[in-house]
Amino acid sequence: MFPPGPQSGFTPSGIAGFSDLKPAAVVRELIQNSLDAAAEAEETTAAVRFQLTNCQTNDLPGIKAYRKALRAAVRTNEALCGGSLPSQAKRVVRVIRDALRGTDQEVLVVLDNGVGLNEARMSALLSDGVSAKGGSATGTFGNGHTVAIPASNLRYVLYGGVTADGSRIGAGHAVLASSVDPNGQEDYPTSRDGFLVRGFRCGSQVFAKGDSLPVLIAEQLDDIEERSTHGTAIIITAFNNFRKSRASLWDMVAKAAACNFFQAIDEDRLIVHFEDRRDGKVGGSRTLDRSNLRAVLEEHRHEQRSQAFLGGQRAYSAYDVFKSGAKHTVGTRLGKIQVRLVERSSGLTRVDLCRNGMWIADNKTIPGFHYAFQDRKPFAALLLLDSASGGKLHELVRNAEGPLHDKLNVRQRLLKDEAKDLRAALKEIKEWLRSVVPEVGSDNYSPDDFLALDFGGDSVGGRAERSFWGIPQSVTQRDPGYSRREWRAGLRTGQGTRGGSSNHSQRRPRKPVLRPLFQAASVPLGLNRRRIRLESYRECKDAELRLRVDENLDATCDSLKLNESQTVGLTRVAVGGREVSQGKLILQDGRVVGVRLGDLGANSSLDIDVSYELPELIPGLPGQEPVLRVDVFRSPNVGREEVQA
Repeated sequence: MFPPGPQSGFTPSGIAGFSDLKPAAVVRELIQNSLDAAAEAEETTAAVRFQLTNCQTNDLPGIKAYRKALRAAVRTNEALCGGSLPSQAKRVVRVIRDALRGTDQEVLVVLDNGVGLNEARMSALLSDGVSAKGGSATGTFGNGHTVAIPASNLRYVLYGGVTADGSRIGAGHAVLASSVDPNGQEDYPTSRDGFLVRGFRCGSQVFAKGDSLPVLIAEQLDDIEERSTHGTAIIITAFNNFRKSRASLWDMVAKAAACNFFQAIDEDRLIVHFEDRRDGKVGGSRTLDRSNLRAVLEEHRHEQRSQAFLGGQRAYSAYDVFKSGAKHTVGTRLGKIQVRLVERSSGLTRVDLCRNGMWIADNKTIPGFHYAFQDRKPFAALLLLDSASGGKLHELVRNAEGPLHDKLNVRQRLLKDEAKDLRAALKEIKEWLRSVVPEVGSDNYSPDDFLALDFGGDSVGGRAERSFWGIPQSVTQRDPGYSRREWRAGLRTGQGTRGGSSNHSQRRPRKPVLRPLFQAASVPLGLNRRRIRLESYRECKDAELRLRVDENLDATCDSLKLNESQTVGLTRVAVGGREVSQGKLILQDGRVVGVRLGDLGANSSLDIDVSYELPELIPGLPGQEPVLRVDVFRSPNVGREEVQA
């Protein structure tokens, strides 16, 4: 069961990365595989059945060999670690032993009506990184079955399949740790991966077939043959309910399926059944299909944060766009894509991508889409990519996805020429969206997350200026005349203020006084173009200005962490309506990062128009419009005053 292999412990990287996955990860992977298998079998609708049942521990196939391998693995790894297992390995072993002590095991069985398993597909299924799927499939990495292993407290999953011609096959995969040959005949380690097979021939696995199948697998294949004649069974032994002791399995399955496969379900390409068959349990059966899809999404529509890949609120919104959005077909150099589009009167722009009926990514992870529509009125778009019409576009998007199919990473997962082609095709889609969505008119539209001020109808250079709206609100900053060095000196000497006494009450220095120095407002003028109105309340010599993308910042600027902001590169700067000369631009690493404003008088104002380039990756931003922070430097040798625009 455990063939020779490299030395490994109880926390191998193959499943360590999946150990903290949420239920949606397992449900997504299982349903995705069933969708692909149903399409290959030319089934119109994939029917996926989740059955919760139980069996006796001693009835688990290969359980004697499993127990023997566990004992040998513990002894070997204790010897390697000085007589005691590492803490994480102890936890793994404790969970396994607790499960083995029980006479009864809960089992999750997932059945489908797909093409089934044969020797080639079973070999690929049990391999690491080998995929037997074609280019039209949703999955691509060939190691998705690993996702289900942490859902088993024994780390033991069984597989069975029956094909249209009646051929039946079965196997299993357990992940423990390597050990020295338990028979003591040879001094070599066994693999961490154990396989339920009849044996090995020339390095290849010999699978159980026909009458030699273990009873637990054969019973599930009988069920498949009775309902659909062909399909696959995934059997998760010692099922731990995704370590959610109080959560309903139906609720977890229904939510993950509805949020991530709403397109496939609405188009009758997917039906999900659930049935509780445990002894003494009255769980009943439930079904998720087109008729109750909206109702299930409604249950979770107010959940802004979710453990699913697509949260309840966002999933409901995307489904609404799918149902009510205007239908378009966009052609690119690589293939066609369907678009559903809804224009909104307010809110944030959102673009979601579904491929073969499964949600994949949004505009934050689609290359070139983040911040691409800030000069357009708010809208919601759903990009629907299908293998039949998507052609090369579908293939490259599929290959750009990670193992969990939840983002596009073009740079790391595609060849240079492929990445260039995909970026160009995505740019065509982006430009089409920009061409059909109206541009923001700054005279009548102001985003919510900008401070907007009314400075009257001033003009610069004899031309009328756009007005700002709202009531000015002061943004204050520490008094720069009180330096951090002097403040720390006060701590050492017991002085709370400069020149203060040294009595006990003043030993703890007071926080420097907040005084208003500058105030800034910003409005978008177009894509990556803004106008900044800067008010200077006091005289400032040799002022310099820079822009940074900044988040998690309070109004006093006290909570700023420098590693949370990134400098914005400027491509054009105009001060007072006139483009500044090259000599006034500040260069860093070959790009323009700031502008020299010169001397600013007290109670003066200045209009600054900027065009800029955002950093390529800005993690963690809550919306589409970035918060731009304005840095004003008094001089290279005098402190820095910062305001948020």
